Amino acid sequence: MKIVIVSDIHDHVNNLKKALAIPELQATEAMLCCGDLCSPFIIKLFGQGYSRPIHIALGNNDGDVAAFIGISKDYPNINIHGEYFRGELGDKSFAMNHYPEKARILAKNGGFDVVCYGHNHNLSSNETINNTLFVNPGTLMGFHGGSLKTIPATFLILDTETLETEVFEL
Repeated sequence: MKIVIVSDIHDHVNNLKKALAIPELQATEAMLCCGDLCSPFIIKLFGQGYSRPIHIALGNNDGDVAAFIGISKDYPNINIHGEYFRGELGDKSFAMNHYPEKARILAKNGGFDVVCYGHNHNLSSNETINNTLFVNPGTLMGFHGGSLKTIPATFLILDTETLETEVFEL
């Protein structure tokens, strides 16, 4: 099973639309979003642009949770999990949280094949903690707020059979 992992869109509609138009992304069987969509209209773009299951863990910039939930009701494939996602995809166990520190605790405690996170916009596609793949897809926004510099807009595709990731840059 191939899964696309995205994070930190920060309302960058153009980059989200570019990513959703990539054939390899559309060939995946599920999407994980590690938070910071920002505005609820991003849910609608996800729903219109990707028909398979989408699992979302909310981030620190996702303030209007009621609107996220309300819009997601129009798209039965979209699942908003709050701060944490835990689930099985392609016979692998996954956990997801927006924050690196909280995600690292999940990985250190074990019990998951893959732990995903976002927040710091730093791409990390092959770190392992206690036999758990620990990944950050970077940012679809393509900007690092802390350093105020432009960085590549990225996302990952993960193969659950091999636990190998492929980085895509917009």
